Amino acid sequence: MIEALENFENKGVYVAIFISIFFIFISGLFFGLVYFVMDTTNTSLLVNDCVIDNNTLVSSCQDLFSLGVYPFLALRSILIWASFFFIFGLVIAMLVLGYRSGSSAVTLGIMVTFVGGLTYLGVLLSNVYRDLIGQAVFRSMMTPFTVYNNIMINFPWFVFFVGLFSVILGIVNFQKSSINTPEGELNY
Repeated sequence: MIEALENFENKGVYVAIFISIFFIFISGLFFGLVYFVMDTTNTSLLVNDCVIDNNTLVSSCQDLFSLGVYPFLALRSILIWASFFFIFGLVIAMLVLGYRSGSSAVTLGIMVTFVGGLTYLGVLLSNVYRDLIGQAVFRSMMTPFTVYNNIMINFPWFVFFVGLFSVILGIVNFQKSSINTPEGELNY
């Protein structure tokens, strides 16, 4: 029992899970903002045009933009997939960390309590997101991110189920005890 409490000194698992939950919230906002800026820049550049004299490669600003700027701005659709895979990667990392937390009964019990606190944090972050999505500019900015919007509106459930599966994986790791593995030679 004392060894389990000494192992708890390494709080890296809980800090990493907390940071993962926070990064899921922040990542969608960041990707949404970058997508919105790229889309607004693309729209405003399409409206403007100018004539470039004495140039053999391009004759107008639109020709110049089509060579350098528009291909970069066309990459904004990748941000939607990046947001999705970023969330997926963080969920997998949280599940692995939950599995690692099952090294002792004490850390497993703390993990159960920690999941309850994270669910409450999920309620708070979901309420913040609902207030933000009430603004017209923010709603138009986040419209392409349908997966992120569904996750954030149901964020307490998302956090609870990911945390629940983390605890279940911790229980699986805890049940994998040395009693069930033979130490000697097997006699068949």
